[in-house]
Amino acid sequence: MSIGRSIRALARSNDRRFIELLIDQADLTVRALQVVERFGRAPSGNDELVEQVKGIEREGDAKRRILIDELAHTYATPFDREDLFALSRAIDDILDAANETAVELAIYRIDPPEGLNDMAKVLVEGATHIRSAVGELLAHPGVAAEHAVRAKRSENRIDGLYHQAVGRLFDSNAEMSQILKSREIYRHLKNSADRIDGAADEISVIVIKRS
Repeated sequence: MSIGRSIRALARSNDRRFIELLIDQADLTVRALQVVERFGRAPSGNDELVEQVKGIEREGDAKRRILIDELAHTYATPFDREDLFALSRAIDDILDAANETAVELAIYRIDPPEGLNDMAKVLVEGATHIRSAVGELLAHPGVAAEHAVRAKRSENRIDGLYHQAVGRLFDSNAEMSQILKSREIYRHLKNSADRIDGAADEISVIVIKRS
């Protein structure tokens, strides 16, 4: 094999390695949000679920550290280094928001708010589209772009669910402390949707640059 062909083969190998690390990160966000969705069917203060989310979040941090290290030591990357870094950070932000939701549910020791289950299901869908988009970035960027658009739609759906849930909350006869705690949980779920939207934007930037 010629030197030129060897270099190209190595570059392709590096390309796939970065995609695999991003896929691992995205898979972890889906898993974490699936656990958050289970809170909607669980009794209050489920410590086991909280620990699951915390553990997944630590795994995500480890994957991101590996990706950053490989960025620093790899000559050829499939996309701009800045774009790889930004997408990894955006995916990690989704995972952080899921962790914040779980931690506060445990701290407040309240029953999961009424709208949590519906919102979490939409977040799982959005995160799943992010994962699918990442998996198609190299071979099918057009398909990746379609998944990014679908992920962004989840943010719009969450906006509607958020306003409905907060409206019901303040119309209820619950104590003010309960209302404020529940609203904080809803706010974290909405933040998760915003971060999914941000990750979709980073994917779109990469697709546009490759077109």
